[in-house]
Amino acid sequence: MATDTPERDPENVRTGATIAALREAYGLKQGELAALIGVSAPLVSLIESGDRRATPQVCRAIADKLGIPLAAITVEGYEQAKAAS
Repeated sequence: MATDTPERDPENVRTGATIAALREAYGLKQGELAALIGVSAPLVSLIESGDRRATPQVCRAIADKLGIPLAAITVEGYEQAKAAS
């Protein structure tokens, strides 16, 4: 059965969920994160929901502003691997 809604890319969903979790861990609202990195709040919302891909520039800006390694956003299982080492 066909639907009008395209499937979300699993990588976009994973990255978006990671960004949302990091944003929440730092006590930021979507609009606050958006202002920090110079994008719109609706774009942050779309990225966090997995409906838009987080560009390398957006990921780098988030990492820089939060003071975390880029890998914390882009590498699946980064926190688990870091804890195991």
